[in-house]
Amino acid sequence: MLALNPGDNCQRTMHDRDRKPRNPSSAWRRLRAVDEIGVIVALLSVCGLLWVAAGDRFVQPTNLLQVARQASSYGIMAVGMVLLLSMGEIDLSVGAILTLVNIVTAVALREGMPTPLAVVVGLVTGSLCGLANGLLGVLLRIPTIIVTLGTMSVFRGFALVLSKATPIGNFQKHNLLFDLGSGKLLGVPTSVWAMLAVGLVGHVILGHTAFGWRAQAIGSNAQAARFSGIPLDRYRIAAMTIMGLVASIAGVMELAFLQSGSPTTGHGYELYVIASAIIGGTALTGGSGSVLGGILGALLIAVIRNGLVLLEFSAYWSTVVTGAVIIAAVAIGGLVKRK
Repeated sequence: MLALNPGDNCQRTMHDRDRKPRNPSSAWRRLRAVDEIGVIVALLSVCGLLWVAAGDRFVQPTNLLQVARQASSYGIMAVGMVLLLSMGEIDLSVGAILTLVNIVTAVALREGMPTPLAVVVGLVTGSLCGLANGLLGVLLRIPTIIVTLGTMSVFRGFALVLSKATPIGNFQKHNLLFDLGSGKLLGVPTSVWAMLAVGLVGHVILGHTAFGWRAQAIGSNAQAARFSGIPLDRYRIAAMTIMGLVASIAGVMELAFLQSGSPTTGHGYELYVIASAIIGGTALTGGSGSVLGGILGALLIAVIRNGLVLLEFSAYWSTVVTGAVIIAAVAIGGLVKRK
């Protein structure tokens, strides 16, 4: 038998400690730690499939810019929805608020109101709708999903009454609002820049302010947040008001692009907005959220809708596919968390 030298063992052990262990999967682990990795992979995969299936029509710059512009409305509202979902709340009336703001702003312009003032009226209208949602939920002690299910019909009904169920376009359109709405900045539609600006503000609020941290704490454990002194009702009302303001921004941008107010604008948008937030990684149970993920989710939905058009599918299939994507996103998210 060979005798082992204890000194050799000691030197070997010290040498092993000094040498860094090789871990080829460390980069992959860091990549998986990115909250938005799932939606990024999904977006790139769908884009690749459509490039193969639809050819160069999909990757044409004009088509890609159109996809981004279509996603801007969903993306702007998804920023507010991410904040709500991270609190454990939800708003089903966002599409109706967009419609009402669209009509109210168009009516104000038709009556000769100066454009800046008409825009302010539209933004205040949307904010008041969100405030009403929050106050009703707090005062009546009703879940916001029930409140907004009712106000969705109320707001859409007001839009129909004001517009008499007809589009409104007989107003002055040669001004800065409509020039920006139909124009581009550095080759990119201004609505996309608006989405990025709202997303940046939302990211800062959610991840870098006391309001955002406390909102996520409420969604994580409402009772613990209450015991720690966080005023739940006040935060609930504030979050719903912010959601109304964000929806009104999207409504004004839609009016500026379409150059007319229509009572059908925004119909079904609540599905796309909620789907954008969920696909982007925001948990339905609250406690966490990703503004960047919500915007990427909006882009994914817009890409899918655009791909169906390029592949000459019926436009009605977009709703079917969006619902399927929601189910898949929730199922995959739950599987990942269990793992």
